[in-house]
Amino acid sequence: MTAWLRTSLIAFGLAISTAGFAQENPEDWRWFEVEVLVFKHTETADIEEFPWHPPRQVEVANDPLSEFYAPNFYGLLHDIPKCPDSEQRLQVRPVFCAQANELDPFAEPWYQPERILSGFKHAPATVINGFGGDMTQSTGPYLLAETAHTFNDFREQLERRNVGTPLLHVTYRIPVFNRSANNKVRLFGGRNFGQSFLPSGYEQPPFAHLDAIDDTSDSEPQLFEELEILLDQVNQNALNLSYRDHRTPNPPPLLPEREHSERPTPVWELDGTLHIYLVGNYLHIDSDLELRSPQKVRFNQRELPAQLEQALQVERITSQFLRSYRLNQLRRVISHETHYFDHPQLGLVVQIRRTDLSARR
Repeated sequence: MTAWLRTSLIAFGLAISTAGFAQENPEDWRWFEVEVLVFKHTETADIEEFPWHPPRQVEVANDPLSEFYAPNFYGLLHDIPKCPDSEQRLQVRPVFCAQANELDPFAEPWYQPERILSGFKHAPATVINGFGGDMTQSTGPYLLAETAHTFNDFREQLERRNVGTPLLHVTYRIPVFNRSANNKVRLFGGRNFGQSFLPSGYEQPPFAHLDAIDDTSDSEPQLFEELEILLDQVNQNALNLSYRDHRTPNPPPLLPEREHSERPTPVWELDGTLHIYLVGNYLHIDSDLELRSPQKVRFNQRELPAQLEQALQVERITSQFLRSYRLNQLRRVISHETHYFDHPQLGLVVQIRRTDLSARR
């Protein structure tokens, strides 16, 4: 190996190790302040066609909104007395106490924010008033108080002029690394469709042990009646049999009935991630957000017998599906400028501001 090649490899290795060390050392992190406003446009006639995307479940390390809506009080369990056994007699029973399984480090995790959030029909807040934090002590993003918001006038104009409906307005501080660090932040808000829809977009199955409705007034149509229904649809040009793909979702899978005690997974009207990263000294915003909307759908049937069955049972086959509209845009940006990401269904406004710890160190 030549001397210059060996020197180049050593220098390259040192550069990589230095960059990795700088990212792993919190004292070298570069912190920025990010303000985000997400809104959905006022409903208009759909001119543009969109694919029938199902919702996607978002799982990232940085989820400050879940922690804000469902705080982790696990540490408080260790500061309250243990609940007495049922056989133990006490003159005064403590009002607050911890069960033995709640203090078991090997038991099922006590803190399950998704289980807590499943009970909300709507995100508890649209304008987030965070608790703040300390950049020199924090190990991840934290939410700022609403006094840090600068998009208030814009948000109020959206509502006043009926241009759009705000779904989330939040400001947070976050350490920004390179793209490979994958330091994404989850953002969600709006309605929680979990009671009516599965994370796959299909409707929730019915509850188990429900009393069946005894309706014997209408009998099943006989063969000639079914043929008459089909011929009537043919005469009205309402029956089009084909093998082509209609680009709608496939019929829902057969699902077992659900128990009344089952907690549904939250499925938010707005959900997705915002990834802010550095390439050299240039900031980039990678938005990957979804707006979910229930819509009537005629499920895609490519088998002719299934199409005939669908024609005979319009009310049962035509159903609701939670359709997902995706805003996925990447842009290089400049700090302290307001950047707008547009989509026919939703809008995203972002501003990245420097802090005392934003300079390259």
